[in-house]
Amino acid sequence: MRTRSAVQIPVLFCLLALAPLRAQETRGDILGRVTDPSGAVIARATVRAVNTATNVQSTAATNETGDYVLPFLIPSTYRVTAEAPGFKT
Repeated sequence: MRTRSAVQIPVLFCLLALAPLRAQETRGDILGRVTDPSGAVIARATVRAVNTATNVQSTAATNETGDYVLPFLIPSTYRVTAEAPGFKT
């Protein structure tokens, strides 16, 4: 019985050490804040990120503090634009 316990502990340790690796993610997020030239935040602006390689786009709206998140984007180069009524793109 002693040999079995001596083998089980290192195996259990190895499995527990590998557990965090399953949480790795290959996608990323773009996040930011939309402001006007004076530094005031712009709520309800539409933010669009277009993958320049595939032309796939992701869209988000800013919240009341001007913040936005475009989640789960594949690694690539993106063109990011923001639009809001009364402002240039």
